[in-house]
Amino acid sequence: MSPVQYALLFLPALVAIVLVVTRRPHKERVLAETAPPPARISGDADPIAALDALLEELEGATVRIAGADALDERAVAELERLADKLEAAAASLERVG
Repeated sequence: MSPVQYALLFLPALVAIVLVVTRRPHKERVLAETAPPPARISGDADPIAALDALLEELEGATVRIAGADALDERAVAELERLADKLEAAAASLERVG
């Protein structure tokens, strides 16, 4: 090979090296706004586990009330509160399925 052919062979490599060495670094660009926060799931992540815990709470309340001869106002209020929770859980399960 002649010296001219060697020069033509290595010329692209030399040009690339010169461009890399002499090139100015780019300015880093920064976003003006921050990224939005990740999406959150509203309500219970596992509705079956929430329903199970609610049923355990209801069972505990009925066992405590079962020993009484008559229901007092506190027991009635507790049962109504648990009934409202059960209705809300049932409504949320209807939306899931």
